[in-house]
Amino acid sequence: MKKCIIALCMGLLITTSLTVYSNTMQEKVAQNVLRLHVLANSDEACDQNLKLKVRDRLLSESRSLFINCKTPEESKVVFLREKERLETVAEDEIRSNGFSYPVTLSLEKTFFPTKYYDGIAFPAGEYDAVRVEIGKAAGQNWWCVMFPPLCFVDGSVSSQSHTALSDSVGDNAPLLTPNASTDVQIRFKVVDFFQNATHVIKAALRRA
Repeated sequence: MKKCIIALCMGLLITTSLTVYSNTMQEKVAQNVLRLHVLANSDEACDQNLKLKVRDRLLSESRSLFINCKTPEESKVVFLREKERLETVAEDEIRSNGFSYPVTLSLEKTFFPTKYYDGIAFPAGEYDAVRVEIGKAAGQNWWCVMFPPLCFVDGSVSSQSHTALSDSVGDNAPLLTPNASTDVQIRFKVVDFFQNATHVIKAALRRA
């Protein structure tokens, strides 16, 4: 009986430590980025294709806006200042493709699943994001990182952006490269597991 109690206490201690660790790692990354979340009207092929066109147009417009930003906070200020203009740009793209969907852009905290960008891994968790909702916003999503500018249509990441992100979050953040050590990969999987589990529990509690 005593051994069972000790084992249970050790399990709780390890679980608590891993939870704190995973939250700390994910939050460190989240504090240094501004992500992009584009939601299509539906999963119909035409709506998914439109989503990508709106994405490309917004990325093209926003890259010049954020070029002088040094921190995520600066990029948020720029976004809020230019929000209406960017909505107009998105609306124009939608209309030019023959659709009449409304579109809204907002800045909010959103849960993201684990995502990889050209060898860089972002753990699951909540991030500040520019949220783009097209029409009913009921279709598959598209995620990326707006600051530092990691969003590229072909999925590649420039060396400058990679360096900027690494400098921002530090060496201990859960960023993976193709040559990442086994230890780093294991630590990242721990972060991923606990962030997803936490999100599921929070969502269940909100529905209760």
